[in-house]
Amino acid sequence: MAELVDKQMEETEDDPIMPDEVDSSEGSLQPNISISSLTLMDGGSAGSHEMIPSCSYKSSSYSSSENCVKFPDHIKQKEDMEIQDIVRQYALCFLPAKSLCRFKTVSKEWLRWINSPFFVHTQTNHFRHISGLFCQFPGESPSFMSLNPVAYGVPNPTLCFLPEPVDVRTSCNGLLGCQSRLGDNAYYICNPVTEGWRMVPKPNLYHGPETAIALAFEPDILNFEAQYELICAVTLPGREALQFEIYSSRTNSWRVSNAVCLELDALPLNGDGFYTRGFVYWETESGAVLVFDLKEEVYGIVSLPPRRKPTGALTVMRGELCYLLPHKEDDAWSIEVYGNMDMSLQCIIPLHSESLGHLVDGECRALAFVNDDTLIITLGTKVIAYHAREHRMEWVSDARTDGFVKYFPYVNSFCTCRPFHA
Repeated sequence: MAELVDKQMEETEDDPIMPDEVDSSEGSLQPNISISSLTLMDGGSAGSHEMIPSCSYKSSSYSSSENCVKFPDHIKQKEDMEIQDIVRQYALCFLPAKSLCRFKTVSKEWLRWINSPFFVHTQTNHFRHISGLFCQFPGESPSFMSLNPVAYGVPNPTLCFLPEPVDVRTSCNGLLGCQSRLGDNAYYICNPVTEGWRMVPKPNLYHGPETAIALAFEPDILNFEAQYELICAVTLPGREALQFEIYSSRTNSWRVSNAVCLELDALPLNGDGFYTRGFVYWETESGAVLVFDLKEEVYGIVSLPPRRKPTGALTVMRGELCYLLPHKEDDAWSIEVYGNMDMSLQCIIPLHSESLGHLVDGECRALAFVNDDTLIITLGTKVIAYHAREHRMEWVSDARTDGFVKYFPYVNSFCTCRPFHA
């Protein structure tokens, strides 16, 4: 046996496996098998040996170590990047859609980059600033009020790219939820920047005029296709009860939740609601808030402040649900902010008279709190953005005074919206 082992080792030394050996077939890994000198003792018979073959895989993709460190031509290393490459790859995704549409003219390379699905997905996840408000007077086409007309905007604010006239009813992270003004009352989801849209299939329940809706869309870094849901609080005919029917873009179908709201405080709802952080909120006419947990599909009731008024607004302030209530004392306006589960007074934001000027004499209506420090209010015949930290006012648009106008905060995003394909 010893002679056999010595002979095999000699054969192995005559044909060693060199670490830089390359197979002639390019691009494949070829196994090279040698007989190892390692022996195993067989417990059945003392002194018996079993030879174990060993395998060594060598890549034939590189003929030398020099090719191993060569960087792909289509990817630039950080040390080779110029300033325009850094801006294109790391900064553009934090900009709004209108600005990016202008930057498409910088070069063909920028045009291809901004139009690429990867960049669209990245911008959707990184840009979350409220860019303006869609507003609509009853019976008229929608319009858009930009907080910065140079940076934020949409090509067709009247939504004329949709197949029929619609009413805007809800907004969430760059998408709008609309409903046809014609007899079929069809729902549409659209992005007014890209003019992409989807017609929602007919629901299972009857959605009468008292049905309140809310759009839920949370951009996800793991999903290139926008996944959203349309939640509808439907009043059951002949009963003082609400049932929740939910449309999912993932399946392009409706489902009816098992939750049935029998709370009298929840009826009737005071218009459509909004979504944030997994919950949908609807204000009721009885001075409460109907809360629906979208994940668990359960509901709850939160009371509004006793001093609530039609000029107040249920909104989100720095990620938390709050109620804004304008208050005037000694010819000075302030906004009372109520929050927490008990809707207690949290703080008061004074509106400095020197910033408001002659507008201080007008009636104040709260609309929303956006981008961490900006109050959106109407004051007299003006819609203004009041920056709470700087106590600085910016004119946004003229306000309609001949009726109640709905306002919907909107994010200038490239998020995708297209017809469903199974």
